[in-house]
Amino acid sequence: MTARRFGVVALLLCLATHVLAATSYRVTITTKGRLKRVPIVQRVIADGDRRRLTVEQQDEVFTFDVLLSTDGGKTVTALNTPLRTWFDEAPLQAEKPARIPGLAEIKIQDAKTSVIEEPTDVTIAGFVTRKFVVRASYTSLEKYGDTKVKRLHAMTTLLWTTDKLDPSLAFPIRSITFGVEPLDAELRQKQAVISGFPLRRVTTISRAYEGGEPSVEITTHDVDDIRTVPSPAASEFVRPNGYANQEPIIGVPGKS
Repeated sequence: MTARRFGVVALLLCLATHVLAATSYRVTITTKGRLKRVPIVQRVIADGDRRRLTVEQQDEVFTFDVLLSTDGGKTVTALNTPLRTWFDEAPLQAEKPARIPGLAEIKIQDAKTSVIEEPTDVTIAGFVTRKFVVRASYTSLEKYGDTKVKRLHAMTTLLWTTDKLDPSLAFPIRSITFGVEPLDAELRQKQAVISGFPLRRVTTISRAYEGGEPSVEITTHDVDDIRTVPSPAASEFVRPNGYANQEPIIGVPGKS
């Protein structure tokens, strides 16, 4: 091969590498519990430090349908495109389904947390995985007038990750919490042992008054359809002009 032809081939390879620089993947979120919910489907594109999450299938009522970041997820802008509104949403944390509604008196007892790695031979989306188990539980002593009742709360999260994908591609940034401090502080500290890109997360929340039947909710996050795609235009990762800044109001951003 002549030097000229070699140079042309090298240039084409460099251009191809530049064009196909982004990673795209799909996240499907399903929730099983007392209420029937439509699965939420999201599409994430990660290109260097730039991130864009587009919700392709929503469960009503929603606060946003697009998330944007230009710093790897440290700061996030949320868009509600039908309303043409936006708000800051960073850094995002995990859902807190176990937060207790405001009561006159609540005491937390017997709080326990643990994070361990378990052996696994599960393959997800063609990737060998590692399995981490996160557990948290506590008892709340709630006072209604002169009546005191105990409620038992428990959370178990099974998390499968892979070391074959860059963990920084995960978006939004999530830590597993339970909605009660300092229990959540312990969870964040212990999660330092978790590594790899998350491919599947199954969280089971159980709540029951002492002597009563438990209310159980299971939420699953599945990642698939991982592929390399052409880098989108830089404008795809920034807030469009003409959007009004509006914080969510009772779960829904107000109209501009």
